[in-house]
Amino acid sequence: MKRTIIAAVLMSIGVMAHAQSSVTMYGRLDAGLQYRTGVPGGNVLQAESGDWGESEFGIKGAEDLGGGTKAIFKLEMGLNVMNGNFGNGSLFGREARVGLTNDTYGTFKIGNAGAAEISQDSWDLDPQLMQQYAIATLVRGRNWAQAGNSVEYTSPVFAGLTFKGQYDLANSSTWNAGSPGSAPGQLGTTSGFGSAQGRSDGFKLQYNGPSIELQAIYDEIRDQYGKFSNVYLYSRSILAGGTYALGSVKFYVGYQHLAAPDASEAGYDNAATPVGASLPTAVDHEWGGASWQVTSATALTAAIYHANANNGNGNATLYTLGGTYNLSRRTFLYTELGYVRNSSTSNIGLGNGYGDPYGTSGATNGNGGGAVGSSINEGPGYGRSQFAANVGIMTQF
Repeated sequence: MKRTIIAAVLMSIGVMAHAQSSVTMYGRLDAGLQYRTGVPGGNVLQAESGDWGESEFGIKGAEDLGGGTKAIFKLEMGLNVMNGNFGNGSLFGREARVGLTNDTYGTFKIGNAGAAEISQDSWDLDPQLMQQYAIATLVRGRNWAQAGNSVEYTSPVFAGLTFKGQYDLANSSTWNAGSPGSAPGQLGTTSGFGSAQGRSDGFKLQYNGPSIELQAIYDEIRDQYGKFSNVYLYSRSILAGGTYALGSVKFYVGYQHLAAPDASEAGYDNAATPVGASLPTAVDHEWGGASWQVTSATALTAAIYHANANNGNGNATLYTLGGTYNLSRRTFLYTELGYVRNSSTSNIGLGNGYGDPYGTSGATNGNGGGAVGSSINEGPGYGRSQFAANVGIMTQF
């Protein structure tokens, strides 16, 4: 059935090309190897897809409607190069939207925002550009949130300023709560977070100058009951930061605060807490780093991230070093090193954020204390450190 759907989409491209002003097929493939220490049973070498960025395939297009207005659409799927499966929980889980755009009035989109959920715009403030060990690591994947049922507006640029607003309906008779079957997928899952998507929304303000970028994002994601019940999954997020370019070096700094005032045992899937701690309701996360374009082909990045969870859940610091080497305009090699150091009541690891969620190592549940699809938590254990390194190749078309 999946092959039939994909074939139908590809066969329709020729038809769409006549009706649209432009239709473009695009994508990228990322494959590599990762070595990690401190996982249950020892160390592990893994074949990986998407350590630098998720592999994807997409189709996008625009039709000129006249008067400066265009109809636009985008269909995008995530891919796992190692096994050929699509990711993000559904065929076009990364994005499936249609809309209108006008240089004077802005852009309106409606559909499945998927990986374009507004929190993911924070990649622009991340020295490691949301690689495997980066801005999402210490908040256990919170900045990789996804959302369906989305309505979005982006303003034109006024004196360097841009506004974006996004509203994701729960599609339920209960205002904040979701209906069964409305859940979008997340990276590493097949059924999304929770049994349904609760209402989520957010907005972004961004300023771009000749050598500076400033950005602020407010984002909130509710669980299937309309609650902020897990600070790493269903929470409010306030994020702000900026970048400054000085010659071939670009500096980054940022801060994020997460809040889950409705934190509950159910929200964390009854995960066991560290001794002397209770469920976290807030996390403070800050980072800084720099990227250096050494030559036209070679770039290096370095960054430090720190996060502190309240209610006795400790803190963790992540040190990262990465590099890329361009083989051509479309293909590059990459590598990244990551080292996370935990306090005695923190057990954050260098998995994908969902492989080591909150809770005691070895717990088995869907989103609060064990790896999705696994019976073992991939984190290093409380008070322990973890080192990881990856190397891979990315090609784009």
